[in-house]
Amino acid sequence: MKTKNYLPGLILFLCFIILVSCGEEKKETTNDTETSGSNFLKEEKPAYDPKAIDANAPVIEITLKTLGNTMAEMSYDQAELRIKAGSTVKLTLINGSKDSSMQHNFVLIEKDAMQRVADESVKAGIANQFVPNLDEVLIATKMTMPGEKTTITFAAPPVGEYKFMCTYPGHYSKMNGKFLVE
Repeated sequence: MKTKNYLPGLILFLCFIILVSCGEEKKETTNDTETSGSNFLKEEKPAYDPKAIDANAPVIEITLKTLGNTMAEMSYDQAELRIKAGSTVKLTLINGSKDSSMQHNFVLIEKDAMQRVADESVKAGIANQFVPNLDEVLIATKMTMPGEKTTITFAAPPVGEYKFMCTYPGHYSKMNGKFLVE
């Protein structure tokens, strides 16, 4: 009786598996290196710090008043605020409403983040003054009651277009505007 020798075929099969495995592993390593390399080369935008106030910067004082006593009437008295780059902003928010349900704040945000901030403000809740903890939120006043005013001072953000809004639930669609840094 003759026996077949399977050993050469088995060795060839194992070599094929090892080569295929090594090739895939090498490919993954190359991709990881490329990804790491490109991440290393990306320049990140420096973080904006509203508290980094330059003592020599000009101070721009802004008074922003809220108007209206119903959801249909409510608004800010200004739809656009313009400031100079490098300045310090001293913003006073005056809640001109008389109805106790008209609580308002001023929240400065990244230009395209209004819907996200509005959605997250509801989740943030009253305990957080309806101000969500998001990178897109640059600065915020406390929530003001009718007849109340509050003032905040902050360094102007970098040149660009931003938005401001009231984050009390349901207010953002009527209470928002452009904040331009030139």
